[in-house]
Amino acid sequence: MTAGTPQPGAIAGSRRGWAGARSKSRTAGGGERGGTAIGPGTVVAITGASRGIGADVARLAARRGARVGLIARSADDLAAVLASAGGEAAGVAVTADVADRDAITDACARIARELGPVDVLVNNAGIGHFSLLVDTDADLVEKLWRVNVGGVIAPTQAVLPAMIDRGSGSIVTVSSVSGRIGVPFESVYSATKFAVIGLSEGLRMELSGTGVSVHVVMPGPVATDFFAARGAAYAHPRPRPVPSAAVARAVVDIAGSRRDEVYVPRWFAVAAIARLVVPPLYRMGALRDLRSIDRDAGDKVARPHAEGGGPSTHAPGGDGAGGGQ
Repeated sequence: MTAGTPQPGAIAGSRRGWAGARSKSRTAGGGERGGTAIGPGTVVAITGASRGIGADVARLAARRGARVGLIARSADDLAAVLASAGGEAAGVAVTADVADRDAITDACARIARELGPVDVLVNNAGIGHFSLLVDTDADLVEKLWRVNVGGVIAPTQAVLPAMIDRGSGSIVTVSSVSGRIGVPFESVYSATKFAVIGLSEGLRMELSGTGVSVHVVMPGPVATDFFAARGAAYAHPRPRPVPSAAVARAVVDIAGSRRDEVYVPRWFAVAAIARLVVPPLYRMGALRDLRSIDRDAGDKVARPHAEGGGPSTHAPGGDGAGGGQ
């Protein structure tokens, strides 16, 4: 049995805990909705916390009185973010790669030991890549899946048993509007973001009545260095990128709320609906925008990545684009 594989007894125990938490939640009048909001005294674990959206979530959560557990690969960047959030009084920084299941499990356990049980998990770490699918190296495809999908599953599995046992908690995953609308030149990235939305929808139903809520935040383009890290600048004439702080506010506000998901900006919901209701019209508009992009510039960026494995760093700045397009 491979490392990190749940033992049969652990699975049975988790099911018993789920049943007990479900019963306690109903007895307490929790109904089919629950969750934990980010506020004074809550413990919030954030992946991809070294820059961009994750760093802004950490600072905002700390300002609201939460204690934050920051997870990313860069110790120096994490230390700077923790200092800006209030230093050791605000929380703890733990270096780990979300693609490493054992490392991320240990990181979540350390946060729980030092700060207390995790009340809210923010799955924000992610990487992007810009290329035609036909030119994308297989190793890079696997890395995108390990980070963007495995990097959501592993921390979620690490914190869920204790949340279920307590009958409270919130899981917030930063996906992308690309998880509802496929994006050319980013087809693999879009696939990973579709996957975590499906994961969240299924998990939400699994946790119904346990007191644990599941939420998804879907930003469009975000003004971070995500695009530089993926290997291609943002070239669409519209929509204009939103500040990472706006996405952070959506993340902090949705935890423990009655909203399952939110787009940033909210009008992206119209585009997602248009894709389903009038697909030909949506494709026509998308292709018109696509023609405005310098295709040759895109190929010059994409092909060296495919041939050489490419620079595919956790973004932005290595760890935490999470939801940029």
